[in-house]
Amino acid sequence: MKTKRRKNRGQPGQDGHVHPRVMISGYYGFDNLGDELILRVLVDELKAHQVQITVLSQNPEKTAQQYGVQAIKRTNVLAIIDALAQTNLFISGGGGLFQDATGPMSAIYYGGLIRLAHFFDVPVCFWAQGVGPLRRLMSRRMTASALKRCEVVTVRDEGSAALIQKLTGSRPEITADPVWLLNTGKKHPESPRNLNDKHKRHEPWRVGISLRPWHELTEARQQALADSLKTLAQSVDCPVEFWLLPFQKEEDTHLLKHFGERFGPSEKFKLVFIPPDQVMEKLGQCHAIIGMRFHSLILGLLHHIPVYGLVYDPKVASLLEMFQLQGTRIDALETIQAKNIKHYFEHYTPVDLQPLKQQSKRNFQILNRLLDIPEGELVI
Repeated sequence: MKTKRRKNRGQPGQDGHVHPRVMISGYYGFDNLGDELILRVLVDELKAHQVQITVLSQNPEKTAQQYGVQAIKRTNVLAIIDALAQTNLFISGGGGLFQDATGPMSAIYYGGLIRLAHFFDVPVCFWAQGVGPLRRLMSRRMTASALKRCEVVTVRDEGSAALIQKLTGSRPEITADPVWLLNTGKKHPESPRNLNDKHKRHEPWRVGISLRPWHELTEARQQALADSLKTLAQSVDCPVEFWLLPFQKEEDTHLLKHFGERFGPSEKFKLVFIPPDQVMEKLGQCHAIIGMRFHSLILGLLHHIPVYGLVYDPKVASLLEMFQLQGTRIDALETIQAKNIKHYFEHYTPVDLQPLKQQSKRNFQILNRLLDIPEGELVI
């Protein structure tokens, strides 16, 4: 695909050279750990090549301080237009931006930004996204219109690629979620805590629990999950700690605290609520993850921790299928069995992430090409 070229209007760097400027649009500044991890990986790689970065954020002051970038309020249209005049590439993504499960406004907002960048002749890279569901005709039309204005389109899964091909007639390139390249500090895989290890029966088995608000996660299904976890704790030969992991401060915290009240007191297990700003650190100390949030499962795998998925979205189902991992659909939580979870964790086989990491690097190779950055080893 032929790529637009714009005169470089960035400011000179410390070396006296003018470096390209990008604008990044995504679900940033909402205290959602998964999206913030995407932004962290993206910013670190771009800054290593001295790219100048502007992020559209719900909380621009916090984003600017946290990542060392320029940031604009995501609804400040005049400021966005002014910054676009100095932008060489508009990056839409990553994450699941184009969907209407939470309403029609997401596709309208992100599609509108792509159309705006295209109007000002700024090349657009639709970057490492998951697309769908798109049940509304308006959402589908806005997404198709936005995609047709992009120079490059990459998605993180087969389902998104198939949907885009249906909407536009063109098949995008499949890469992988950028968070697969996150440096967790663990250079070599560690053996996960085995429930059959007789030498550690007096040490607690720490199980991380990730839930998010969802219309199918009813009160009855929450209770079914809690009852199953209590039964799980009673069935193992060691103390159990359930660590409640909120991935989005505003949405997950209340739900998880309410969920914890369903357990009641017990000498067999302990409930530990992890503050949102400590989730990234504490998750790596878990021995197993039972996760609804997509990135709770990715982080578990990156830390070489056994994961069990609670499937509310096709992206979670796709991840489990990719690695032949087990899970339960949210709409089938009434059927979840503690004995099946226990057996799964007792016989869990670690997965090889290297092929997916290599696939994820393709995201940055594409950006380097679009920004005329010489080919070479990625920093991440």
